[in-house]
Amino acid sequence: VACWNIRGLNDPIKHREVKSLILKFKIACIGLLETIVRDVNKDRVARSISRGWKIVATHAQSLLGRIWVMWNPGVVQFMVLEILHQAIHGKMVFQGAGIYILFVYGSCDYIERMELWGNLINHSRRYVGKPWVILGNFNVSRWPTKYSGGRPVLSKAMEEFGECIKKREMEDLRQTWLFFSWSNKRAGQGAIAKKIDRVFGNWGL
Repeated sequence: VACWNIRGLNDPIKHREVKSLILKFKIACIGLLETIVRDVNKDRVARSISRGWKIVATHAQSLLGRIWVMWNPGVVQFMVLEILHQAIHGKMVFQGAGIYILFVYGSCDYIERMELWGNLINHSRRYVGKPWVILGNFNVSRWPTKYSGGRPVLSKAMEEFGECIKKREMEDLRQTWLFFSWSNKRAGQGAIAKKIDRVFGNWGL
């Protein structure tokens, strides 16, 4: 399972990059965020990446399909449970074992993110004692230490994200490679980098 904030998927070069990632790491289910692909072009782009794969997207909630989930039906089954503006909830079955997966692309809007936190907490009550993973771009850092540049401050948005994590009983899964996942692309004192892409698992996973 993988998730990539692709920031535009119309360019054939991006198609090849996603296809290469799938082949390299033998990925059977992938979430693609910020695709900026219209619904009318969705199937054509998906076929260019991996023929025979199934796809579900948030086009009914967003004109440009903020979240896509693609999977190889010959390897895994992915059953969609709910599609929201900021998340796709589903259950993936691999070799007879099931796990609940939530692909998330949090809004830049503070109020909308609060709705996402409430949704995540409500879902946790449905799946008590069952394994699940939440992955994607949450558009907020968890701690000031996950923020490079400027004065480290624990903002209200961070506090509320942390409260959601605690109520949901989530834990960061181990990370390798690059620590920060977003930057303002500036150099020197004006440079800021943040960790806003994460993978969480429940405490019993």
